Amino acid sequence: MTEPEASPAPAPSPRSSGRGPRTARGRRGERKRGKGGLIVFLLVSAVPAAGVVWYLLQTPETQQKLIGLFGDGAGGRAAKAGICLVVLVALARIALPAFHASSGALRGVMARIRAKPTAVRVLLFPVELVIWLLWFLVQILFAVDAVLILATGALVIILVIRIVDPSVLADVLPPILS
Repeated sequence: MTEPEASPAPAPSPRSSGRGPRTARGRRGERKRGKGGLIVFLLVSAVPAAGVVWYLLQTPETQQKLIGLFGDGAGGRAAKAGICLVVLVALARIALPAFHASSGALRGVMARIRAKPTAVRVLLFPVELVIWLLWFLVQILFAVDAVLILATGALVIILVIRIVDPSVLADVLPPILS
């Protein structure tokens, strides 16, 4: 009796890690991001569009009444709230991750220097000191950025409320935000 010939195992594709078939949760147990985020984004984006359509379908008298609810200067207050929101997004999506990445990179360089033999570490002490000072400065900037994000978020909320009612905290805010 002859044994049946075994077919060779298929070569893994360049994209696969060679660990077997991917599961629905993806690598390392993480969930794959599907179309759920897109659907939520489209629904949230549809709300302002629906508000505009509803406003345009109203009679001219109702439209004037709605505009009168906001009072004079609402456009300027809305623009200030929009600028504040842009600053908040820039701080949260650009500055904070940049400080975090810089901190990690500096920590990695410090770890590599500490892994060197003692004689080399003595020679590299001035470099290690500068790197540690830079790391400390990045930590301070990270904390300041986090505080600025919280303050800007509170300011966005206050400015959005002030679009409708300009008297809210009018005496607390600086004149440029009034």
